[in-house]
Amino acid sequence: MLTLLQCTKPLSLTLFLSLFSWLNTTILSAQEAEEGTKIMATTTNNQDNFGKSVAVSGNYSVIGAWTDDDRGPEAGAAYIYFRQDEKTDHWIMREKLLASDGEAFNNFGGKVAIEGDFAFVTAQGNDDFAGAIYVFQRQKAEDNTWKEVQKIMAPDKSFGDYFGTSITVNNGRIAVGAYGEDDKGRSAGAVYIYQLTEDQWKFENKIHDQEGAPNDRFGSSVALAGNTLVVGANRDNNAGSIIIFERKEKGWNQTLKIFSSDGKAKDRFGSSLALSDDYLAVGADGAEAFMGAVYVFERNLGGENNWGELKKIQPIDADTDDRFGKTIAMSGEYLLAGSEGHEMGMGATYLFRKDKAGENNWGLANKMNAMDGSPRDLFGSSVAMSGEDIFIGAYQSDRKGGAYIFRAEDKSIFASKDD
Repeated sequence: MLTLLQCTKPLSLTLFLSLFSWLNTTILSAQEAEEGTKIMATTTNNQDNFGKSVAVSGNYSVIGAWTDDDRGPEAGAAYIYFRQDEKTDHWIMREKLLASDGEAFNNFGGKVAIEGDFAFVTAQGNDDFAGAIYVFQRQKAEDNTWKEVQKIMAPDKSFGDYFGTSITVNNGRIAVGAYGEDDKGRSAGAVYIYQLTEDQWKFENKIHDQEGAPNDRFGSSVALAGNTLVVGANRDNNAGSIIIFERKEKGWNQTLKIFSSDGKAKDRFGSSLALSDDYLAVGADGAEAFMGAVYVFERNLGGENNWGELKKIQPIDADTDDRFGKTIAMSGEYLLAGSEGHEMGMGATYLFRKDKAGENNWGLANKMNAMDGSPRDLFGSSVAMSGEDIFIGAYQSDRKGGAYIFRAEDKSIFASKDD
């Protein structure tokens, strides 16, 4: 079983969490999943880490298993899941993706992304950890199969760049982080931008932090929406920062660097990012002895073109080593945050809503736990949200890994009784 716990008051005033509902869960050895189910791909083996990464867009989702051994030890794999239409809750495994030139320790599937007819799978271990991105395209004329159509590597690739550390896609453009890149010093980091042109993803820009320094790890995370690019540098100044870029006619201009209002050494501010309309969420999973925190920023708060800090979020039941905010996602008015270390690594995922219990309050709407969970499952180690669809990875579950799927077609699942 899965349980969803509901917060009936804003996070800052909550005294307890009340039981809201139970969702029937089936652990599937077949290739199908229903609402509220846990899926485990039939081809996975022990320590494949299925669920290491998740992404969803419309009726397709991608799930990474970065230590799958089909192409050698820890070569990696990814899986495509499909739903007939948005009115159904029936997801089917379409196929297993492997890199055409996959080799041992490539870690294909470490990060995944999807948009339209394209799916992207990173392999940061490829070519002595220079890193690579594999692009798969849906073949509509061939029963919706997915075929590898391109392998992307940095034009100036180098050993240990870790190209593919992070990836984001938006409206025909991808941003790829390479936190090990050395132009501004060892592991100062860089981000590469590619644009879709005639079914090919072509290199557009390489971006650095203007103030970049060794070990900043610029590119630890990336978020892209329209003409706004946000890049995390989770070691900058030993506490972490985010850097805002805006796209102009002549390229991407750095406009702002942000540190958290209460940042401390080893907070890892910028380890995760999510951007939706005029709101930006930033994870700092190292904050307060790895309890973790998520900061919400609003565009133009505090001045035109500024991003002002709106709120710092921490669950009332957070504890040391929870790593809350290591993974985050946003969709419309919802913010999803994983907490993989919660309760001895069993893990949890929290859902917040923008106007819950007050305008721009970002109050807790639900807490999700895997009722079949065990310590060290790491439920919440990856999260994704698109519209009303939520995917949550638990890559150590049952030693093989798993992913949990929720659908919020019934708004009452997310809303408390007092809404």
